[in-house]
Amino acid sequence: MRYLNKIIFINSARIQYAEIQIDGNVHFIGTQGVGKSTALRALLFFYNADKTKLGISKEKKSFDEYYFPYVNSYIIYEVVVDDASYCVLAFRSQGRVCFRFLGTGYKKEYFISPEGKAYEEWDQIRDALGSFVYKSRRIETYEEYRDIIFGNGRGLPPEFRKFAITESRQYQNIPRTIQNVFLNSKLDAEFIKQTIIMSLNEEDVRIDLGQYAHHLRRFDEEVTDISKWFRKNKNGEVTVAAAGIRIVASQNIGRKETLVLAVSLSLGLGVELMPDVLSQAPEAIRSIFSSGITTGGLTAIIANIVIRVKEENEE
Repeated sequence: MRYLNKIIFINSARIQYAEIQIDGNVHFIGTQGVGKSTALRALLFFYNADKTKLGISKEKKSFDEYYFPYVNSYIIYEVVVDDASYCVLAFRSQGRVCFRFLGTGYKKEYFISPEGKAYEEWDQIRDALGSFVYKSRRIETYEEYRDIIFGNGRGLPPEFRKFAITESRQYQNIPRTIQNVFLNSKLDAEFIKQTIIMSLNEEDVRIDLGQYAHHLRRFDEEVTDISKWFRKNKNGEVTVAAAGIRIVASQNIGRKETLVLAVSLSLGLGVELMPDVLSQAPEAIRSIFSSGITTGGLTAIIANIVIRVKEENEE
């Protein structure tokens, strides 16, 4: 199970230091101005990485100015993955928010010196983490960050796959849905349902039924063939299958007949049990040999002509 476990503010949003545990059902309670919206926007930013869609009005400070006013301002997200955990370090560099993925759970001493001051340089944090902790390169685009978090591994190095909280190439609706829920105060069940529906991709999905036509025709033919074998007469007897068995049993079967029967039954049952074996064959071939009865019958006729077995005379 993968989930966001903790958010840590360091010199961020007028907060010198705070850890917020969010590994379950969490209620933010407090009067206006105590930081509920600050925490929720930081939480939303983890999922959508879009500072223009955090519900910040134009009259207020920008996201970068408010959450990352200093060189040692950080938001750290701790994520639990099965029995391990990792951190996402969000920080401001060259005028924009960037990310680094760290292959370890959160420890205060990684980011704050023994004197109680947050490290200002990445080299200091790197040294505090030690040589055995994985440290990613700087992630400078929000799109690449979202690709990592939501498991869109196409075009990403394999080293980032372990940081995905889910795996989806078409993940755009996930942060959009979370965003729509976060930015509204009406949270009854009907509203959440409608929000999810409205967040879904509005593009039409077209299914070409023509490519499934031969599967439908083949299914109908198979049902017809099987029903003929087990069709009952007025007395309730299964005549076709029984008659076939009687015919085979009444014949003097030699080595050639046994071989013909084995080959024809094998190929007939083969196309029934493994229909995909003809998937790459031309349409004309598929239409003829898609039925096990047709395949077995034609195989029996051809095998009877081609196969030659020298019978030994009994003394």
